[in-house]
Amino acid sequence: MKSLSGKFKFFAAAFLSLGTWNFLYAQPHLSTQAHEGKVNSICNFETKTKADESFYTAGNDGFIIKWSSDGMGEHYQITDLQVKSIVRNPATSDIAVYETDGIATHKVTVLDSRSFSKKYTKRFNDTVTALNFSEKGNFLIVGTAAVNGTYILSAKTGSIAKKTTDLTGIISYAKTGPTEKTAVFYSPSGTIIYYDLSSMKVVKKFNCESKLNQVQLAGSGKYESMFLAGEKDGTIYIIDATSGKNLALYSAKNTQILSSATDGEDEGIYFIINDGKSNILKLVTNETLRLQRQAASSQIMNPPAPLVVKKFTNLKNKDVITCASKNSGTIILGTQSGNIYTLTDIPESETYTLFPLTEKMYERIYDITSDNQDFYLLTSNAIYKSSYDTKVVDLMGRNPSQTNILKYENYAILWSKNTKKSVVKVDLSDKTKESTVLFTPDNILQNLRIFGNKIIYIQGTSTVSIYNLDTKENTKVFTGTSVQDAVLIDEKNLYVAKTSTSENDSPIATVDITTGETAPLNFNGNVAFSLCYDYDNSRSALYGIVIRMQNGSAVTEVFSYSPDSKTSSALLRLNEEDTSAFTALYYPVIYTNLGKNQVYACTTTTRKNQVMRRSASMPIKVERCDKRIAILNRNGSISWYNSTSQSPLSDWYLTVSGEWMEF
Repeated sequence: MKSLSGKFKFFAAAFLSLGTWNFLYAQPHLSTQAHEGKVNSICNFETKTKADESFYTAGNDGFIIKWSSDGMGEHYQITDLQVKSIVRNPATSDIAVYETDGIATHKVTVLDSRSFSKKYTKRFNDTVTALNFSEKGNFLIVGTAAVNGTYILSAKTGSIAKKTTDLTGIISYAKTGPTEKTAVFYSPSGTIIYYDLSSMKVVKKFNCESKLNQVQLAGSGKYESMFLAGEKDGTIYIIDATSGKNLALYSAKNTQILSSATDGEDEGIYFIINDGKSNILKLVTNETLRLQRQAASSQIMNPPAPLVVKKFTNLKNKDVITCASKNSGTIILGTQSGNIYTLTDIPESETYTLFPLTEKMYERIYDITSDNQDFYLLTSNAIYKSSYDTKVVDLMGRNPSQTNILKYENYAILWSKNTKKSVVKVDLSDKTKESTVLFTPDNILQNLRIFGNKIIYIQGTSTVSIYNLDTKENTKVFTGTSVQDAVLIDEKNLYVAKTSTSENDSPIATVDITTGETAPLNFNGNVAFSLCYDYDNSRSALYGIVIRMQNGSAVTEVFSYSPDSKTSSALLRLNEEDTSAFTALYYPVIYTNLGKNQVYACTTTTRKNQVMRRSASMPIKVERCDKRIAILNRNGSISWYNSTSQSPLSDWYLTVSGEWMEF
């Protein structure tokens, strides 16, 4: 890529580098609301010497929820990625999470458990396969799906504390001893490895069953860490951790394996199975496994039957258990739908009726729009009108399963991003009227905007079209490669943001929609998107997001481009790639969530930036009416602000009964 010197003019005070900005964190939101989607991990607070009923859950929604003994959860969203694993430092109470998009992004982040502020983030090229703090909390062990991919980091700083020079295989489980001088690892290749953390050498290796899932060391008291349990292909394997020999095998499809650090010697390894009618909690005792170990048999064909502790009812709506944990005498379950269940390990003869700890308290707001007087909210089945000052929620119409809304005159234009659903018009003055189909796209809709009586929309990644609301005519106005966004700044000129196809290509092009003439801007970057323009100001600059290369690394910037002078400047800069940032222009202020964590307000006339304190959830859109600002958060809540303040007035959640709950 060419240098931007001479093309992209920078001003010393023009931009805010987010790499050095001190983020403002909000308090977690307290509720019993479930996760939005699958629960991936449960982390207990218990230690070998202390039982604590609190625990964390983490899921695909990027939220961490800290559950207390009274059943209330502190919700805080730390990422827009999936959180696959969460572990807790036994010394400092810091938490470490593995964030991923499931494809190419793999990050381990350590956070302060009180403020949820990030202490550091480590990026990896491969999937994280193991994550655990050492017993005294001095180290963070990270295993990845790469040869020589095990890292022992300083828990405090994230720097490499020890180099595992002779640990070449992939590690999927890691645990240190109480003094942190030794560690035991399990490799999916079928190896139990005992490791000296002082000399950084392998002490012993034992061959065992390969490719086990849900691996954990079990056994307490005099049996501590004597057994290794895991699951593969519908079979639970319980292995002698000091020899690698199988002690017991149990058939258990779709099982969850559990053990507790505070269990007594008369307990052992628990697991859950489903017989089609109910769930069954079973126990293989330490004593049973000790006797099996004494038999010194390499293959246990007929292990003693596990004890049936209790049966409990199936989950509602055919929900599925996705993770489980044992916290002293409490069993904790996470599910595919995001619910959390708890039950005790006290034996019962009658089938136990299971009730979720979580409940659906709030209706998710999918999108928000405004008309300079009121705010319009889109839920799964309705369109509401509301404002901060009236606090009244008015039902304006029904939503025919769309996810996005724009206000046009006395209508709501509804559409669904990344689908081929028809774009429809809903009359907000008459709730009895059915929605009217305007047009059906030929390809998936990426974006849709309104300019005057025209709808500008992007189909797939290559086409920009205009639909005239008066004449009902559809016109294709631009075809290109990897089109991201488009704005019409007047009746003639269209700006298109896209991905540059070569080093000399521009990520922004202009189109004369009357003649079809297209010309690239003299503007450098890899990709541009999220354009915005002040339609009421004929001398307005064009604003947007551009990702470009600087010294071999990607940077993301909010830019300002003057159509008159043909010059650009940067308003904010993030020293990494952010492909999901938005912009919203309410002259003279432009709002953006660059960096994903919170909203920044940049006054374009003075180049001053202000950071707006976020809610428990991450912001995804800004709308403004007069002096009120509404920020839509990823969990479907609304944060209200005055236009002159960076602290929220209040966080509102729409209840399932269609009323506001204020925090």
